[in-house]
Amino acid sequence: MPNHAETTSGHEARSAKTRSQLIEATIDVVAAVGYEGATTRALSQAAKTTLSAIPYHFGSKKELYLAAADMIAEYAAIRFAEAAALLDDTSDVGLSARFELALIQLLHTMLEEAEPHAWTAFVARCAYDNDDAFALIYGRAIAPLQERLVHAASQFSGRSSDDEALRLRVIAILTAIFSFRFLRGVMLRGMDWQSIQNEAVRQITDMVRDLCRSGFLAVRPADDSANRKTGPT
Repeated sequence: MPNHAETTSGHEARSAKTRSQLIEATIDVVAAVGYEGATTRALSQAAKTTLSAIPYHFGSKKELYLAAADMIAEYAAIRFAEAAALLDDTSDVGLSARFELALIQLLHTMLEEAEPHAWTAFVARCAYDNDDAFALIYGRAIAPLQERLVHAASQFSGRSSDDEALRLRVIAILTAIFSFRFLRGVMLRGMDWQSIQNEAVRQITDMVRDLCRSGFLAVRPADDSANRKTGPT
């Protein structure tokens, strides 16, 4: 006869498995039909569990949705931290060069698509809605990398990290890199590429490198445009 510890351990294992199945099913279903279209019945059926498992393990559909976002956020935070770590290189490489390397590392992470396609679609949907799930992903994974990049750009540009023009430029670069994953169809059709192969990766990498080495982050003084307008014609 199994003892209490064995019974408890078996229950915990089954509970953990059910939670995992529900989270994976939620990612798949929300990726396909969005949060509003993902009924609790559809989620439980996709997870091959009972309808009552959702309130039992998560309390509500919303909490299950956030748990799915949290899992993706935790994974993304680890991957993005790999890019951010390049900013801490203690070698003789200059900060602007490390900024460039960090962005290229992030670019390659986006282009390799090592994660399930449903993850990309899930994030794309909650990013479009800019809902609580995206707030969680943004806060856990994107914001820390963004702030590290802004701080680095501030140091090598000599501008304040609170400078909105500088922040906007760093965010614009990040958005462009993310778009190669989430809006890849625009690039594929625009370039008449069937897929992103090695040569395409090289060209995109060169483009990001050129952008980092351009004057894009050398923000003009705030009154520069006014001076140009009032100058001699």
